[in-house]
Amino acid sequence: MTRGPIDTSLIPNSDSAGPGRDPVAGHTSVEETVAGQPQLSTPGHVFSRMGRNAGWLLSGRGFAGVVSLIYLALAARTLGVSGFGMFSMIIAYGGAFASFIEFSSWKAVLRFGSTHLAEHQPDRLARLLGYTATVDLSGAVLGAVLAALGVAIAAPLFGWNIEQQHGAVLFAAVLLLSTGGTATGMLRLYNRFDLLTYAESIGPSVRLIGALIAWGLGLGVYAMLAVWALAAFAETGAGWIAAYSVRGMRLVVGRKAFALAAKENPRLWRFMVHNSFSGSLGLLWEQAGTLAVGAHGGPAAAGAFRIASKLAGALAKPAETVTRVLYPELARLAASNDRGTLARVSWRTTWIASLLAVIMVILAWFGGPTLLSVISGKEFAFAQPYLVLLSIAAAIDLSGLALEPILNAHGYSGQILAARVLGAIAYVLALVLLLGPIGTAGAAVAAIVSSIVIRGTLLLSARRMMRSEAG
Repeated sequence: MTRGPIDTSLIPNSDSAGPGRDPVAGHTSVEETVAGQPQLSTPGHVFSRMGRNAGWLLSGRGFAGVVSLIYLALAARTLGVSGFGMFSMIIAYGGAFASFIEFSSWKAVLRFGSTHLAEHQPDRLARLLGYTATVDLSGAVLGAVLAALGVAIAAPLFGWNIEQQHGAVLFAAVLLLSTGGTATGMLRLYNRFDLLTYAESIGPSVRLIGALIAWGLGLGVYAMLAVWALAAFAETGAGWIAAYSVRGMRLVVGRKAFALAAKENPRLWRFMVHNSFSGSLGLLWEQAGTLAVGAHGGPAAAGAFRIASKLAGALAKPAETVTRVLYPELARLAASNDRGTLARVSWRTTWIASLLAVIMVILAWFGGPTLLSVISGKEFAFAQPYLVLLSIAAAIDLSGLALEPILNAHGYSGQILAARVLGAIAYVLALVLLLGPIGTAGAAVAAIVSSIVIRGTLLLSARRMMRSEAG
């Protein structure tokens, strides 16, 4: 799949003899205008923007990471081992449907919106945003219906009574309807990571305040679920308010606008479907793992697995931030046909992420017992094996963090979906084969197997894609 270069006469300050010249690559870099500011595409400028945007996200993610550990500790200590396990299983049930129906619309906004922005086509961008926002809402409604129907199957597996079934359905519906993928994509597209950081800090703040109140009053599982649901709505609302505060940002909806958006963005629907399934399968090991552990070992084991999963995720947050700032940069480079810079940025980022992944596993291995004791109390010490194994799985994912962005930037979403499908098959097979012989730790080992399959497949696809694009 190849594309011709963008007509640089459409881009302000683009001059082949001017400062856009990239002496390293030996070609002219394209300058794009984002929010009225020129965006150079030399490796130095790309990493400079990535550093600035990562700084904003790390400040927000750092805050969210610290706060999430605090409210996780409050929830675990307030609800106890069994109560926290039930709380974790209901959250995992809602999260499973949310991840299954989520269309990753922010990736579509970056993938197709970068071209409209670079070519100064605001009408096309507005129709694209209206299209993705409508898909988000439609998917959320469908997911809520499926969650209501699916609880009849889930209840016997997890031993849920009528009250717990109702709680699971309501929480899933709220989580699904609080969708803000398009708003997030709008802010990333316009490089407004500052506003994105502020918006994303709302959810953790609400959870912290609510968890403190629940802890102080000794409230139960459903109060904690209400806090989590309120936080999801508040964060989504803040994201949309922030997106609409950006000058010139608008959405156009309607049958005619949707038809035009589909025509103006070739393979848009296929891209979104591919990323929907890819994202769903990517979250399989966390949500399905918690539910499988709960069904096999009971709520206490499910709670321990979720705590370990969240701690492993917290250790991976700094490197995951790189992925979030990498997506828009690679989308811009792909839109400008700057393959040389794109390749250098991708592989350099991969080496940095691999180093961070190794450090993460070392921290989990040696610091895990202390972290678990401080955060959740000594009664959750048996989560240490989960933590180490899930950290290894997360480290494998992080070592290839540039692979998905670079494939998506070139429109190779099908290869990502194929890798996720293979990883999901490997995960299910490993889960079935290992849960019996080694117990609930089999869910964590299955996550490692899945990560190896996914990253290996993505690496092969990326290498083939780079050779194809170069040819």
